[in-house]
Parts: sequence; structure tokens; C-alpha cells
Amino acid sequence: MIWDADSGTAICGAPAFDDTCLTLRWLSARNDRLVTAGNYHLRVWQVDINLPKLHAMTAKMGNMRRVITSLTCDADDEFAYCGTKTGEVLKFKIDRDPIMAYNDPDKTVPTLKGYSKDRLGKGVRCVQATLDPRTGETLVVAGAGDGTVTLLSGSTLTAVRGKTAVVMGAVTSVSLSPGGDGVMVGTAQSNRYFVSMARWEVELRATCHCSPVNDVVFPRDCSDLFITSSNADIRVWNAALRQELLRIQVPNLDCGCIGITGSGATIVSGWTDGKVRAFYPESGRLKFVINDAHSEAVTSLALANDNEARPPWRLVTGGDDGRVRIWNVTSTHQAMAHSLKEHRGPVLSLRITSDNKQMVSASTDGSCIVWDFDRCVRLLAFFEPTVFQAALYHPDESQIITCGSNHKISYWDAYDGSAIRVVDGSDTEAMTSLDVEAGSGERFVSGSADKLVKVWAYDDGIATAIGTGHSGRVTAVKFSPDMRSVVSVGADGAIFIWDLP
Repeated sequence: MIWDADSGTAICGAPAFDDTCLTLRWLSARNDRLVTAGNYHLRVWQVDINLPKLHAMTAKMGNMRRVITSLTCDADDEFAYCGTKTGEVLKFKIDRDPIMAYNDPDKTVPTLKGYSKDRLGKGVRCVQATLDPRTGETLVVAGAGDGTVTLLSGSTLTAVRGKTAVVMGAVTSVSLSPGGDGVMVGTAQSNRYFVSMARWEVELRATCHCSPVNDVVFPRDCSDLFITSSNADIRVWNAALRQELLRIQVPNLDCGCIGITGSGATIVSGWTDGKVRAFYPESGRLKFVINDAHSEAVTSLALANDNEARPPWRLVTGGDDGRVRIWNVTSTHQAMAHSLKEHRGPVLSLRITSDNKQMVSASTDGSCIVWDFDRCVRLLAFFEPTVFQAALYHPDESQIITCGSNHKISYWDAYDGSAIRVVDGSDTEAMTSLDVEAGSGERFVSGSADKLVKVWAYDDGIATAIGTGHSGRVTAVKFSPDMRSVVSVGADGAIFIWDLP
């Protein structure tokens, strides 16, 4: 389909081919001609706006049967270079007249002129044509599924000597820098590299998670750093520079929740194999493991306000099995002090009061339970026909606010569990996360499945600011300790840092 960019209306269209079309590109110097390619075909199209109509020329490929996944055109629009699923780069001569081709197709159709002899592993995902500034020769940058980035001669389709590099993750995109001195390379593992054309040296410019981000936490009284958890890894970030400082990897597992001790000496995490793993934040080295912390995945955790320098300090975990467990942790061992089983569904949220006297747990079974943290008995419970996603105390600890699948934010009395207020957090989607401003508690922030991050006035129950940017479900939100920003993470793998209004 051809669309008018100003009005957004369709001008004309035609069937791309009798098989799947996977890629298209406008010619470099013409606005009325484009190339499409896909399963076993390549076509050059002339766009006639006056009729309006599309004229197509199908390239002659001979016995070559390839699935074309990417293509680029040289500066003169004489040749198209195509990456294939089997790892070759094909070269087509495309400077033909589509109108003449329509009248006499045998003489003027695009033609396959050559292909690379060496194959790149896992297919050529993207190609980009450029010019050698010294010789004027056409060069082709090819990125492969095995992470190889190589420079090919446009005339012979052979790799230029010394111009091959390997990056982490399948190459998903390449883009020439405006000055032509290098190439930006994006990969399937959410890494972005810069490759210099002169020396073909690889420089890592940016990283992020390549799978849903499950949780985020700030160290106490430190707004410069924050920690996120995702599938198979935990990452420590510099908030000001937006740079990854440390990556802790545990292959083939998902880290569902994280926390950091008050002294900042231990990162604690819960995993889908039912284990709790603790790491040193400086090196990422494993500090201890609680095996079989839960029979199923560890879905939430909370750290008591204990002095880590005077063990034992206490850790609370919630699991898919509905159990809440309290652990005494020392430098040499970790012992379970209590196991509480009153929830009938996964425990998704745990919060402890500042004086370590009480704790609240929220579950998918529609119940929130307030526990006496010292005696480990239930003090009260309140229920709602929803899947509770988060529960937390107001800083003065007189109220508890919750959110869940009924797209409501509820206020509860922390003394007797009575409902105080219910606010519509979202119009149609589930509320997924909450965090309240430390100190005054005048504001709280929410995340939801409708991809929005909202800042609320606590007493009024009114959203004062709305952040749009996530392309998937928001999974966790957190105020920075200095209350100047909010960090949100989502199922789209994104980390957003918002300036507070």
C-alpha cells in the first residue's frame, strides 16, 4: 500500500506477490520507485500517482531459491543488495524502466547478478549500502543472526579483509552515522554498538533488558543507583548516566523480585526455581543461596529494618505456594524462623513497617493479611473480589493502600482493616504496582496494564500527572529516595526514568 504522509490516506495498492513479502525499501534518489522482497522473489515497483497505479517488475532469479529478509540500494540505485535467511548476500541489477518492462518484460526486468560465496551464520538479518570515501566503491554492511557484523565489497560480495566483528546477540538493525565514519548496530539482546569504519572496532554504547522487567528497587538514601530484575539477570544502573554498571546472570531462570539491605551490602533476589539468591553489589559474586525457600517460584520479598552488621537480620519471602516465610540470616547460615500459610494463592506483595512490628501480605486469592511480625500471628485480614497486585503502608502507617485486577486503588485502615476509599486507577485495565512518597506521603505513583504511569495526590485521590511511553504492561514503579524522579519498568523490557512534576 502507498500512503500520503500528510493526509494519512491510502493512494493505491497491489498484491505484493503470490508468496510472503518480508521487506521493502524506497530507492535512494527517487520518490516514485521502491523495491520489495520476500519468499523467493524480488520486485521493483513504479508508483504512478496520477492514475493512481503500481507497476511491478519481478526479478529473474534463475535457479536461485532464497528467502530474502532484508535489502538495501546503492547510492546510484543501480543495484539492490539483499540478505537471505540462509546467510548469503544477493546482488540484483534494478535500474530498469517499469513501464517498458510492462510492455516488453523479457528485456528490462531486474536480474540477479551475483551472490556471496561465504555464508553468515543464522541468516543475514540486515544490510546497509555505503560508499568507500577513498575509492568511491560501494560497500555493504551485513549483520547476521549469530552476531557477526561484516563489510563486503559491493562488486565481488567478498568480505573486506579485517572488517569482521562479533557483537552480543543477533543483529537486528544497522544504521550509518551521518558522517559516514561508522555504523550503529542494534541486537536482539538489547545492546547498541558503534562500529568504526576505519578500524572496524566495536564499542558498546548502550544496553537494556531484552525481556520483561519484573521489579525495580533503589538502595536506601541513594538516588544515583537503582537495580532491576528480569529473565536470567539482575542489573545495577547509574540513574544519571543511564548506564549499566553491573550485570548478574543466572541462566534459564527468571528473577521475579529483588531487594537490597539497608547498608547496601547485599542484593537479595527471588527466582522461579524457588530459591533465594544473594549477591555482593560491587562484584555480583554469589553471597549465599537459600535452597527450597519455596516449593514453587519466589514471587515477593521484603527486608526487615535490621542492622545487617549485627546479625541475624531478617528476610521475608512470599511464594507461588501461598506461603509467607521469615528467615534469620547470618554470614554463615540462613534459617527459616516461621512459615505462615493462610493465603490460597501466590503472594505478590510484602511490606514491613519501619519499626518491624507488623507486616502486610497481598495475594491473588483476593485477601490481604496484616501479621504481627514478632509473634508471627495474623492480626487482621481484609478481602476484595480482585487479584491483589500490590499493598503498602502509608509512611505514617495508619493506612494501607492496595491495587489489583479490578482497576481500583483502595485505602484501608491499618488498625481494623475497614475500607476508607476506593479510587478508579484505570478505566479498563488492571492496576499492577504502587509506591508511596517517603516522609510526607503526600503523593503516590501507580503503574497499570494500560501502559500508563500516574502520580496521585494521596489525600485527594486525584491523578496529578500521567506518563505515557511504555508499550507494554507496567510491572513496577518506584520513587527515588530524593523524591525527584520515578523509575518504572514494564513487560516491554523498558526502563523509564520520569522527572517528577
